[in-house]
Amino acid sequence: MRGAVLFNGNAETVDALIQAAAPLLLSSRHEDAAVARSRRVLLVTAAWGEGEHDEGHVKRALNSIGLPSRFEGGYDRAIANLSLLHELRGVARSSPRLMEAWQEGRRVAEMARSFYLEHNAHLIDLFRRTLAAGRREDPALTVPRLAADPIHHGSGRRLVRYTLSQQLRQALATLEANDDHLVNLLDEIERRAFDAAGLAYAPAWREARERLERRILSANTIMLFGGGLDPLLDALRFFRLRDVLAEALRRGAQIVAMSAGAMVLCERVIIYNDFSQKRRDFQLYDRGLALVRDLQLFPHCMERIQTDDPDNLAYLARRFRHHACVGLNQRSFLLFELGPHRATSVGPEDCVFVFDPEGQKLRYHKGEVVKV
Repeated sequence: MRGAVLFNGNAETVDALIQAAAPLLLSSRHEDAAVARSRRVLLVTAAWGEGEHDEGHVKRALNSIGLPSRFEGGYDRAIANLSLLHELRGVARSSPRLMEAWQEGRRVAEMARSFYLEHNAHLIDLFRRTLAAGRREDPALTVPRLAADPIHHGSGRRLVRYTLSQQLRQALATLEANDDHLVNLLDEIERRAFDAAGLAYAPAWREARERLERRILSANTIMLFGGGLDPLLDALRFFRLRDVLAEALRRGAQIVAMSAGAMVLCERVIIYNDFSQKRRDFQLYDRGLALVRDLQLFPHCMERIQTDDPDNLAYLARRFRHHACVGLNQRSFLLFELGPHRATSVGPEDCVFVFDPEGQKLRYHKGEVVKV
């Protein structure tokens, strides 16, 4: 793949995001010479909900860095909007049966999540109780120490330590198995719901998807903005745009993704904190588009993750151990180049953070390559 993705946690303003992303936005690596010359930018603002087309400030910011608008027939052809929600509403009006199937699938998926969370609540409580019991025996005990390979001999404290280690490891393994089960179940729910509705053969859906495909494949850069996770992810999945975006990246398109827009590109979407006064745990929310498989991104990381708690970071890295757990802030930028499979911290004002199984918060400054 020739393409690249520039990830950001949660830029303070659109102007700040575009100024930081300007070198990428003004360049091209696209194999199609006409697309490369056009520097065409496609805005994906479905996460803004009803304000999907309130993108005037984005266009002004892009104009200011040297990407001019070009109007033909009353439409800006150089800086366009994917109009995901607009297309979704069009399908809803012409094919209510499809939307009923989609809504039913969402209802069933939410039921599956509720069972998953209930099961996990018991396991997480057990995990905490196990750690607390270990610390009563040894106040200096940490998650990495307790989760390490247990000592298989001895009595007294060593036997207690062995037992608690086994219990902690079992809790982590079961949490991981629950995550895998939910991913597979959600995928099956969606497939069955849409197969039953004949989604792929519905004329309105096919016409809308073809329009979306043309917009995506003619763009030099695609910008995925943050906001509401559900409307963005649901619309992308409804139109099955994962393969189209993958093809755009193969051809050399560049994606700029922030906050929710960054999260949906991962294999899995993990949510946490949710701005609740009551402590919440990390939880698998849904499948992402899996365009970037080796990274598990956590935007707003300093706001929502207890990054000064090594046990918290060790738990996070061990539970989601198949991916590099990467934390991004407002001024953190991570450039992932798909061809060389290289991730580089490129933000001059903040680091990219990686949380490792030993509870360390590894910092990667501008120019440093992040191990994935």
